[in-house]
Amino acid sequence: MLDALWQDLRYAIRSLSQRPLVTAVAVASLALGLGVNTAIFSLFDSVLLSRLPVPAPGELVNVLSPGPKPGSRSASRSGRLEALFSYSLFRDLERVQGDSLQVAAHRDFELNLSHRGRTAPGTGLLVSGSYFPVLRLAPARGRLLDARDDAPDAAPAVVLSHDYWATRFGSDPSVIGDAVVLNGEAMTIAGVAPAGFSGTTTGQRPDVFVTLSHAQRAFNAPDWNGVTARNNHWLYLFARLPAGLTREQAEQRINVPFTALIRDVEFPALRGSMGDRDREAFQQRRIVLADGAHGQDAERQALQMILALLFAVTGMVLAIACANVANLLLARGAARTAEVSVRLALGAPKWALLRLLLVESGVLGLLGAAGAMAAARLTIAAFKAVMPAGGDAAKLTFALDGTVLLYAIAVGLGVSLLTGLLPALQLVAAAGGPALHSGGSRTSSPSSRRFRASLATGQIALATALLALAGLFALSLVNIGRADLGIRRDGLVAFKLAPELNGYSAERSGALFDRLEAELRGLPAVVSVTAATIPILADEGWHNHMQVEGVPSNPDDESSAAVTRTSTEYFRTLGMPLLAGRDFTSNDIDGAPQVAIVNESFARKFKLTDPIGRRMAMGRGNKPLDIRIVGLVADAKYSSVREAPPPQFFMPYRQERPGTLTFYVRTEGDPRALFGAITSIVRRLDATLPVAKLQTMDEQIFENTSLERMLSTLSWAFAALAIALAAIGLYGVVAYGVAQRTREIGIRIAVGASPGRVHGLVLGSVGRMTIAGGLLGSLAAFGFARLARFMFFGIDGLDARVVIGSLALMALVTFGAAAMPSRRAAGTNPVNALRAE
Repeated sequence: MLDALWQDLRYAIRSLSQRPLVTAVAVASLALGLGVNTAIFSLFDSVLLSRLPVPAPGELVNVLSPGPKPGSRSASRSGRLEALFSYSLFRDLERVQGDSLQVAAHRDFELNLSHRGRTAPGTGLLVSGSYFPVLRLAPARGRLLDARDDAPDAAPAVVLSHDYWATRFGSDPSVIGDAVVLNGEAMTIAGVAPAGFSGTTTGQRPDVFVTLSHAQRAFNAPDWNGVTARNNHWLYLFARLPAGLTREQAEQRINVPFTALIRDVEFPALRGSMGDRDREAFQQRRIVLADGAHGQDAERQALQMILALLFAVTGMVLAIACANVANLLLARGAARTAEVSVRLALGAPKWALLRLLLVESGVLGLLGAAGAMAAARLTIAAFKAVMPAGGDAAKLTFALDGTVLLYAIAVGLGVSLLTGLLPALQLVAAAGGPALHSGGSRTSSPSSRRFRASLATGQIALATALLALAGLFALSLVNIGRADLGIRRDGLVAFKLAPELNGYSAERSGALFDRLEAELRGLPAVVSVTAATIPILADEGWHNHMQVEGVPSNPDDESSAAVTRTSTEYFRTLGMPLLAGRDFTSNDIDGAPQVAIVNESFARKFKLTDPIGRRMAMGRGNKPLDIRIVGLVADAKYSSVREAPPPQFFMPYRQERPGTLTFYVRTEGDPRALFGAITSIVRRLDATLPVAKLQTMDEQIFENTSLERMLSTLSWAFAALAIALAAIGLYGVVAYGVAQRTREIGIRIAVGASPGRVHGLVLGSVGRMTIAGGLLGSLAAFGFARLARFMFFGIDGLDARVVIGSLALMALVTFGAAAMPSRRAAGTNPVNALRAE
């Protein structure tokens, strides 16, 4: 058997090399179709399929507790609200976990890290002392953090991520034991995390790891009790299952002490801030354990939908490529009928001929897989070139590893064998029939012609659907670009400064901010300067429950609103019209009566026909209404271009003195011309303070819509590739059809058919395929639009303009592909045509 396969393989290689053009077109079609599919699979594998690079990842579980969480809730990419725990509740669980679980906690934070006089911003991860032991990781250098480092009186220690050690410290082993200053606190580098480990959250790449015992200093809030408060939910938990214990058994065990904690500790402490409905639901809270082998990710479901769509799109491109290969094999089969007939006449069994033909298809598949890896590499390079530097798209990673190579080989072989099966069956059947007695006619059977036409029609349908989908993404992007942001984006520069991360006190930070604003206002061409605690359109936000004078307060009602603390001239600088009342002034400082400005959505939510003068308070419970509304401002987008403006209120930041601000500078000239001057001013005020996120507002908005731009770019690229492959396939079908009908066309011309009638004969069949393919493609596009509607902005269903445009462009492509074969048919010499037969 092996000898026979080896002979078939040698013959297949020789046979394919004798027809280099056909082989090259088939391999190129497979390589292109499979290449883009492989590129998306590499993304799918790295984001959703890959397990955490830790020992026995299947034993890890994510710890959730759905239900009311009264107080403040600060979520991040690691999970949604049901995954949040307070610091105190985590410590309680750590104490009572027994042998049911090994629980660990973590939370990301921003930092400034200074080493040997050089300060740079970065991201850190606060971890419990059980974090690394639960993950069972070994250090690359030095040691990792453990329970001893998480004690309140422990010496401050920091562990570097392997990537950060390589980029910031040049992989220098001598830095172990060095002193660093992290957010104003002196720490010692204890070790380096293992290579390849970047935390347990997809898309989150911490530079350093610090224990939870230093959370107060990490947040630079020594006088704030929110870190340990039971009504502040900010930690994410995961655990490792003990040996021999299932997830369900572990759930049952941990819920025994957890239920007691909820009843005896949590509920008495938090009951006063809940309504009757929430009190009942709160007491029903339980621990839920979810699969943690792939880590944590609040956006996992959305990513699954996006990647599933991209997979489906590239699958359609691959299907078009396979249709091209099938058509080539069918055309080649008609020319090989005599050869196969002779083999059958000499006694070769049909199964042996099928094996030979499928081995040829397999060789094409392997060659296509090899080409696919090169195409995938080029595709990934193109993706990275068009992907924005920041935003959601930048979190997507591609890797062409062994898994991806096996995928390319398996899919290449699979589709090539499936694609070659029907042409092989048809060829063997035809060779065993009348063709054997007619010398192996090159004329294909009617069923073969119909099948080839069906393949071409399917290609048109798939390409039309992809073109319509690309049109929808483009229209969505246009709608985003036209969306009313509520601000003036031109001439606006933004940057972030966090002196608190360098250990500044609130008073010292405030003095620095005042000096910085004054110096920025003195720059040439600067119109106005302001600052805010929450940057606009940066996927950040802060919400508080509100009580408003004259509005009934029910703890069970949703009464939250977004809050931003700002400097003076905030609305003027950003171009947000003040509709009533006054702006903040230099007198609105710490110690002065608290004031606020609300937006239109806030007034609508709380039914305030005349909000000026109304009083309100943040939080729930019987709190004094000590904030007076002094202004009403027009609505503007808050954290995302896609989202509607939320109910929002603004307060003067000088009444609270934050340690981090985002500054906005409006200029009459080129905003990028201010970058150097801004950096120079900050360096003069404090050379150790890094300037973060220095960019124009246009760049900020571009980053905020990076995912939409990436999807639009990819969909158009895939649609263009699909159209090109479909055009090649249609050209082959029409050209082969004309060649098969040369005698018929010659007779028609001989009896008086005009070139126009011959053109009509050829293009008529193309028109029928285009109409059928266009209708099928429109139906497929409608289905895609329904499935992907959550990704579109300002589009509800399939847009008629997109459908008409897709059909028109596809018709132009199909008739363009058929033009050359049609001209060749119209120019047929009847004498030569009849003589050739």
